[in-house]
Amino acid sequence: MFSKIVLATVATISLTHAVDDFSSERLLGIEVGYTTVNSSNAIGQNISNSNPELGLRLGAQNKEWRTTVHASFMSAKNGTKYQKAMIDFDRFVWASLYKTDSIVFKPYLGGHVGWVHYTDDFTSANGLAYGGQMGLTLNVLNQVDFDFGYRYTLTDVSKVNDMSSFVFSANYLY
Repeated sequence: MFSKIVLATVATISLTHAVDDFSSERLLGIEVGYTTVNSSNAIGQNISNSNPELGLRLGAQNKEWRTTVHASFMSAKNGTKYQKAMIDFDRFVWASLYKTDSIVFKPYLGGHVGWVHYTDDFTSANGLAYGGQMGLTLNVLNQVDFDFGYRYTLTDVSKVNDMSSFVFSANYLY
């Protein structure tokens, strides 16, 4: 419970500071990924599902920070469905020193907090989700960047233990 309060506090503080700092770029993006969900069945046996995930993201960024809201959906082969809505906050570690051909490399570290919804043939459950992420942003055009990242998510949903995702996203900057 204490860790959830700390994560919610960090997210709130990040969003509060983001209001002042985010005046340069807004973004709209689409993301695809490959997610592994570790869950437990009715008798407590651990189950792992790996499937593609699809999502949308909306946010703002400057040279140091990025905050996004993203929603994603995954449907497992066994009929289980997962939906997530998250607030992400990322800190760009550094921008590349090599700005050849207008490509800028920006590695990032961050966290996320939000909601996850689980549905299978028999039950449906909602709950808090939180975790960390890291990746690399490539700004290939003035108005387009690509993200390659890894996201690890813990949940308090009884049927979902954790999720790990490799994600690629294309973002339009306006």
